[in-house]
Amino acid sequence: MPLNPSSTERDLPRESSWRRPFNVLQTNLQDIDAGMDVEAAADAVRDYGADTWLINAGGISSFYPTDLPFQTRNPLLGARPSGDLFGDAVVAARSRGIRVIARFDMSKVAPRIAAAHPEWLYRSPTGEPQVYNTLSSACPSGAYYQKRTFDVLDEVFDRYDVDGVFFNWFNFNERDYDEVMHAPCHCEACRAGFAEFSGGRSLPADMRAPEFGLWRRYVTATLGGLTARIVDHVGARGRDIGVMIRRGAPIEYLEGNNAYRAMPGKELWPHATAEAVSAQVTARPDASVMVNCVAFIDATYRMGAEQPEHFAQYLVQTVARGGNPSAYYFGAPGRLPMDRAVSVGREVMRFRSEHGELYRHLRPAATVGLVRPDHASAAPGTYWDVIEEFRGVYSALLEAHLPFDVLPVADLARPGADTSLRRYDLVVLPDVGVLGDGARAVDAYVRGGGTLFVTGSSGVGAGGALELASSPALQALAPPIEGEGLRSTYVTDVPQPRIDEYCYEGPVIPVFGRYQRFAWKPGARRSGALLPRAPFGPPELSYGHVMGGDPDHVRSDFGAGQVVHIPWTIGRTYREFGKTEIRDHFADVARSVLRVPVTADVHESVELVVGSSGGRTVVHLINHSGARRRSYGPHVPVPGGRLRLTGRAGADCTATALVSGTPLRGETDGDDLVLALPTLDLYEVVTIAFE
Repeated sequence: MPLNPSSTERDLPRESSWRRPFNVLQTNLQDIDAGMDVEAAADAVRDYGADTWLINAGGISSFYPTDLPFQTRNPLLGARPSGDLFGDAVVAARSRGIRVIARFDMSKVAPRIAAAHPEWLYRSPTGEPQVYNTLSSACPSGAYYQKRTFDVLDEVFDRYDVDGVFFNWFNFNERDYDEVMHAPCHCEACRAGFAEFSGGRSLPADMRAPEFGLWRRYVTATLGGLTARIVDHVGARGRDIGVMIRRGAPIEYLEGNNAYRAMPGKELWPHATAEAVSAQVTARPDASVMVNCVAFIDATYRMGAEQPEHFAQYLVQTVARGGNPSAYYFGAPGRLPMDRAVSVGREVMRFRSEHGELYRHLRPAATVGLVRPDHASAAPGTYWDVIEEFRGVYSALLEAHLPFDVLPVADLARPGADTSLRRYDLVVLPDVGVLGDGARAVDAYVRGGGTLFVTGSSGVGAGGALELASSPALQALAPPIEGEGLRSTYVTDVPQPRIDEYCYEGPVIPVFGRYQRFAWKPGARRSGALLPRAPFGPPELSYGHVMGGDPDHVRSDFGAGQVVHIPWTIGRTYREFGKTEIRDHFADVARSVLRVPVTADVHESVELVVGSSGGRTVVHLINHSGARRRSYGPHVPVPGGRLRLTGRAGADCTATALVSGTPLRGETDGDDLVLALPTLDLYEVVTIAFE
């Protein structure tokens, strides 16, 4: 199986209609919906502003009269006059010009099928199957996924004129619906496949085993290979059928949900949807993305309707970043109390439908690229630490109104990555850890004139070796200062003329997480200083901070470009303390090496997403004032904002706020052109065209 996931990726054909924007309504059905009124459901799709209907076809339950012995017909279909809910839905959709995506879930099989084919099932290290609600989990290494999937697809394609296919829960079932984590699968297919993949190693018994990282690579390769085979099989039909699965599919499936349960402290990351969409759109511009926006609060509370403003955030963040939204609720429309949950989002979906041409050509146009770490780049045991650094930097950029795109760290190693990076004036590496082959692309970007902003230990490999030739550092010094060693430790970037008297000028910024000490290259320009730990108790003795020899940040030149390195985890520090001066310090250093074409004078809760479409600049403004610890509540309208177009003073332009339908008039402010914004409700979309 291939080690390089990109070798199994499949882009959309150039002529595919799925390259155009599409809006989806998913009616995720239960067996009891066999008698659903498909005409009323199709009307609900249209009413919501959707042009595509995602509806159950096969897998766990077949909503059509399957003749395959390894599929299970919905037992309630017999009460339907036609005996075919899916077929009736296709007819109703076609009469309204609605496209149909057939939903499949091959992750589990009924007891009858499990008994007949035990070789298809997940097995624990002791050989036990994984059974949930009478259903047995199937393993993607086994023949049910690897062979029978294609039989199910062919049966549906032979009977129905579908436009797309979607596979739910396309994974190895290492986590079940109760959030219980299971060991890697030990079925015979996995034993043989992993041995071949790993050069004869045995399967890991749990995630603490040395082979677990290799197992995750096997999982990625297996799912990637199966995805590619499904896409190729569907493509052989010679029709424009969209395939929506995981990463690597022509249409990547993402989900916007309130999954704070899996996070440390159970704290919502409110920007999860925008982050995920941006990463996919920037990494794979020739693919598409569909985001399943969940209208209920939790997998265990499927009848609990999500807060309307929270659900709408999924949709707004999706469309602003160039994704295609899918409104997702359970059951036949009207059976469960979901109408209020989707009410605000309905207007977002309708707006996108009305402005199809704008979104058809929408492309990211930020001049800052923020690199997102992953499990592979993080040192063992540090994943959540580096994620916190990323999120702190993400928040700082957002609140400072410095528009950015998200770049997956693994994609820096793609062929041509150095060319892709050239569209950015600034690339930020927020303590991402190891870069591997991506280091060459980053060095090439800087050498060619780009500006690199590094925090923490980004680009520090095994044993402290530096991966980046462009780094201002000569070598990393061990050990870094972290944990207890950072208590009562600060940095400052302002002169301290009276420090010998223990009098200090602000800001003096606390340091949290880690300070990575380096030996710096000759000629590297150091700014500010670390104030090493001094006593912090009892109060009578808590003084004594002096200026240390380590800097706050360092700058250097490399080729035609430059590098700025903050050797401490400023993002984690901001996440921990939430102090404005920490965020502003980061933003000030960034602005010192960056000229931002579009920014704003508006409250920090407003996010700017900058794109382009048909020669126009497109700015989405998203109001995050309703963000709570675990959800979004009602937002507060934001008045008095201004868009600032840097260096455009005196330029003739036509600008319109599309959501409110307001023409915007430009005024000169120094070298800039400033556009006064209408009061911002949930979101606004501004188009700007220069003469």
